Amino acid sequence: MNVEQLENFLNQNKPSKVVAALKTYKGKDAEVLYLLGEAQRMLGSFEPAITTYIKAAANAAAAETKMEILLSLAACERTLGRAESAFHTAAAVEVLAEGLEYEGFKIEALQEMGMALRAQGKLQQALEYLNEVLAHYVSEADFGGISFILWAKGGIFRLQGHLPEGIKTFKDSIKYAKKAGDKINEAYALCGLAGISRIAGDLKACVNNYKAAYKIFAKTEDVFGKAYTNCGLANGLRQQGLYAQALKYYHTADKLYSAIGDKVDLGFVKWGRAEVYKKQNRLNDAAADLKAAEKLFSGSDEKRGQILTMLSTAQVLYALGRTDEAKVKYDDGVALAKKEGLNTYLEIYT
Repeated sequence: MNVEQLENFLNQNKPSKVVAALKTYKGKDAEVLYLLGEAQRMLGSFEPAITTYIKAAANAAAAETKMEILLSLAACERTLGRAESAFHTAAAVEVLAEGLEYEGFKIEALQEMGMALRAQGKLQQALEYLNEVLAHYVSEADFGGISFILWAKGGIFRLQGHLPEGIKTFKDSIKYAKKAGDKINEAYALCGLAGISRIAGDLKACVNNYKAAYKIFAKTEDVFGKAYTNCGLANGLRQQGLYAQALKYYHTADKLYSAIGDKVDLGFVKWGRAEVYKKQNRLNDAAADLKAAEKLFSGSDEKRGQILTMLSTAQVLYALGRTDEAKVKYDDGVALAKKEGLNTYLEIYT
């Protein structure tokens, strides 16, 4: 099968066909390996994708091919909670693109660097990078690019506690995704709007937007998107007090994230499900999920997940009569939030 056919499968959002076609591939063609990595990434198989990208980069002769590979590698690293590594990978592309005067690759590198900073909680720095990229996309009338950056900025505004600004930004992201005819971007923007609506207490908007995204992802092979939506919908239903329904979606999200090896997002599933167990007075079940979440977040750059888990664990420990441990855990969680400049300790009502 030639490269053009493989590219067509990816453009049609059929990555499984690429993986199937290359199942017995033993060659070292960097472009073919890159497309295999892209297919694996689209299917949520991030660890295999990283292995494939590294092999592809090692065999890439052309600078353009190598930069494409490294940018995708950075995105995978970021998704798996290795934001610092992702930043350095993308920064290497930025240096190479600057030297070769490849404006397009420079912009993509700056975008990935901004996303890595966002994942690290360096929000103001992330905005500076992303605003530069956004200005470029606006000048090029690149509606898909505009939609993606607005989605990323909406997430930053949520973390900063700028909720009205974040809601408007996510709505604008949806608008530009529709202009671009990009259903995947639209689905992620809907998830972003749903998530910030939950924090803002608009649970009806939260659940409705997650359901809209759910319908889009159901027609795709985007396993990560499906897992993401199941977890988000579970959070919204939990906050509405619909615990049995929430558990159903948490269980599905658990299976999907486990299947693709996404430890960080699986940690959020464990935390959210523990919140349900707390409401049901299933404290031992809650403690088990929180212990698993703590382990999953450990060693990652996901500070918000670490903080939420510490605060929730403190509540369970207190309920179990382990007051001294609870106080230490709670204080550590608040201290970490303040150190990272996050408002997570104010989100416990969610």
